[in-house]
Amino acid sequence: MKQSKLSMTWRARLLNGALSGLALIALVGLAQSRIRTVLYDAVDRAVQSQAEEALKHGYPPFMQGGREGRSEGGRGRGFFDFGRGRGPFGGGEPPILRFGTTALLPPRRIPLQGPPDPGRPLWSKAGFEAAKQLGKDIREERGSDGKLLHVFSIRTEGHVLQTAASLEETQAVLAEIQRALYALILPVGLLMALLGALLTDIAFAPIRKLARAAAALQPTNLAARLPQPGGSDTFDQLVTVLNAMLSRMEAAFVRQKRFTADASHELRTPLAVIKAATSFLLEPGDEPLTERQRRTLSRADRTVDRANTLVSDLLLLARSENGSLTVQAECVDLTELLTEAARAAESGQPAPHAPVLLEVPDATLTTDPKLLHRVVVNLVSNALRHTSAEGKVTVGATLTDSLVLTITDTGEGIAPEHLERLGEPFYRPDASRAREQGGVGLGLALCKEIVNTLGGTLTIQSTLGVGTTVTVILSAA
Repeated sequence: MKQSKLSMTWRARLLNGALSGLALIALVGLAQSRIRTVLYDAVDRAVQSQAEEALKHGYPPFMQGGREGRSEGGRGRGFFDFGRGRGPFGGGEPPILRFGTTALLPPRRIPLQGPPDPGRPLWSKAGFEAAKQLGKDIREERGSDGKLLHVFSIRTEGHVLQTAASLEETQAVLAEIQRALYALILPVGLLMALLGALLTDIAFAPIRKLARAAAALQPTNLAARLPQPGGSDTFDQLVTVLNAMLSRMEAAFVRQKRFTADASHELRTPLAVIKAATSFLLEPGDEPLTERQRRTLSRADRTVDRANTLVSDLLLLARSENGSLTVQAECVDLTELLTEAARAAESGQPAPHAPVLLEVPDATLTTDPKLLHRVVVNLVSNALRHTSAEGKVTVGATLTDSLVLTITDTGEGIAPEHLERLGEPFYRPDASRAREQGGVGLGLALCKEIVNTLGGTLTIQSTLGVGTTVTVILSAA
């Protein structure tokens, strides 16, 4: 199955941003619809209020001539001032009033019986008919000039009064509001996306904390567990599952170490018996051995020695991993210890082999001589195993506040892809070559465990075809 190239965090961010964008567009649409409704309701209230005012103040009937509805001095009784000699009383229309940005058109009063004045047509014929039947009506009409009007019609005694408002300016306001809302989509959308990304990072904080806690787990401390959030959601269930998995791994690792230690311990006795038998038979006796018998017994004797070394290494490695390896510290002569270790490593190699050069100062230090001796023997033996007789192995040491021990060879070197795994039990860069030369992949692992027990560090640097340098740093005290 093809996997997504985007991380889970980025997928959550993009999903959050998409949902935020859709929510923003929906909010803009709802706001636009609500503003339109509010403005149109205001227009409707304005035309109804205009009609109520006209009825309240006795607006003069347009369709009748004469001077009805005028007060003394030539001023109408209503809220329109037509002026002397204008309107139905002088030939002019009332002026256009304004309600905010809404233009309120002049009211028109049409008799229920008889034709309307052709000079002043109805604002809405349908509204006029509806008002005749229902008493009042409000609707949207399109005027003779094509512009939208809101027309209110109300029936009075013998007449229908119609008031109207032009929606031209209202629509212009709505268009301006629409442009303003659309202009806000991009900046507000970006802001919401940034806030969504921030909230996503905040929501993923427990996962990052879990990742750091998991990265801090060490193979030497499998008893450690991930912090339990204490909830019951999917994330808490994940932590519970991981902790259960760690418990199973710890139990399996403990069983493995116990088996390794027990098996190593139990193998020592039969190997000791075999070693005693082969050594006894190889000693000169009354019945000389044939050449074939001697070769066979010698091979078996060497194999027992290798098996004893392997069992001893396994037992020591198991004790170190279990934390039961004790350190017997004492003051030792550094030159003597390293010289003996180098000679012991040389004695275990077939001749001819590369020479071992010592560059060691005369000094003393406090450490466990047996454990340090084991480290040096293993490291020098490993260097000799992979260095030709024409090369050399150098053992160097400097002692100040700490002991810096280096074992450098001019051997075949190690490929970079193998360096990270060196030190794992039974790991060999070249399994076939290592087996032929006697290595099983335990020496370096044992060295690392012993150095860790002594409170030091072991690092390896190697160049393929040039050689390898192993550096051990230990406290001088």
